[in-house]
Amino acid sequence: MEQSFKAGLQRAFYNDRLTPYIEIDAARLTRNLQHMQQKAQAAKVALRPHVKTHKSVLIARQQRELGAQGITVSKPSEAVAFILGGERDLLLAYPIIKAETARVLLETAAAHRARVTLIADSLPGVQAIAAAAAAQPDTEIAVAIKVDVGLHRVGVDPHSDAALQLARALTASGLRFAGLLAHAGHAYGAGNRDAIIAIAAEEARLMKALQSRLIAAGFAPCPLSVGATPTALAAPVDSDMAEIRPGNYALLDLTACRLGLSETGHMALAVISRVVAVNARYAIIDAGSKMLSSDKGPHGTNASGFGIAVDEQGNCYEVTKLSEEHGFVTYQTAPRPGALLRIFPNHSCAVMAQSDTFVLRQADGSGDVHPIQGRGQFL
Repeated sequence: MEQSFKAGLQRAFYNDRLTPYIEIDAARLTRNLQHMQQKAQAAKVALRPHVKTHKSVLIARQQRELGAQGITVSKPSEAVAFILGGERDLLLAYPIIKAETARVLLETAAAHRARVTLIADSLPGVQAIAAAAAAQPDTEIAVAIKVDVGLHRVGVDPHSDAALQLARALTASGLRFAGLLAHAGHAYGAGNRDAIIAIAAEEARLMKALQSRLIAAGFAPCPLSVGATPTALAAPVDSDMAEIRPGNYALLDLTACRLGLSETGHMALAVISRVVAVNARYAIIDAGSKMLSSDKGPHGTNASGFGIAVDEQGNCYEVTKLSEEHGFVTYQTAPRPGALLRIFPNHSCAVMAQSDTFVLRQADGSGDVHPIQGRGQFL
């Protein structure tokens, strides 16, 4: 393992609570949040971070206090959790296809005077949102059209007339058209910084071309929203975008390091685990798939293992196998039973979804426990 890579993994250990648990380094977190906020502000573009990464009201509040303009969420129940936590400007970056899906969200938004932007990529989606809005007329709702810029998951073909048809349908339904929205998640599978920069440039080109076609069809200029941590970190922020919506940048992980987008010293999230047994092949730890997740990386990335473990002496190991409650760590020199290991995961978003709480570790070693309010909010 390269010395520069290893150096960023070495941190002090604090044997002050039962394991396993998620630890977030407060200084690294703040550095990451400030870096992205400064990048957005330099381009005069709004930052609307995707909170599905950390799922924490506390961290979302810190992002907003640094200058973020609203938040992005994954599911209606996640949005409800953040409205109850004090957020008042939310984008639900997940398609509504059944009116009932949005009912509790819109009721909660109305009760707390929160603004909600939804997305659509089909006429049935527009119809579902219109029905939900009619049932909750006191909620401030806008709708953005999702554009497929290469991930091929959700979104209209930017070369087709689908966006024009949906924009007309939104207007006919009395819904406010909030612009175009894209997610270049396929950048995770690009493999290197130059390829990611090319994807970011193509995303911006497709979005601006579609915006021009809407203007030519008689619509007012509409805002453009893009979002993915790889493109936001690798490429200059296009000042023609209205907002960016990265999420993973807050915590980072081994995937970002392997793509050359981040240094190991920027990874804010780790899992603190303990060696519970040692045999001839593996050191066994008390963090398995229910703690670390089985994620080997998002959208085309595929790590060989499930994380890098570091002991109190700075020795590094790979977590090569998981069962539900145990992790299997390969070694040359075995760590002792009872030793603490800090595990840096492939994908921080998936790890945060596994636990109810995290420990926010300060520079002086103190650590407070905080809830993960968005955890388990999958409806």
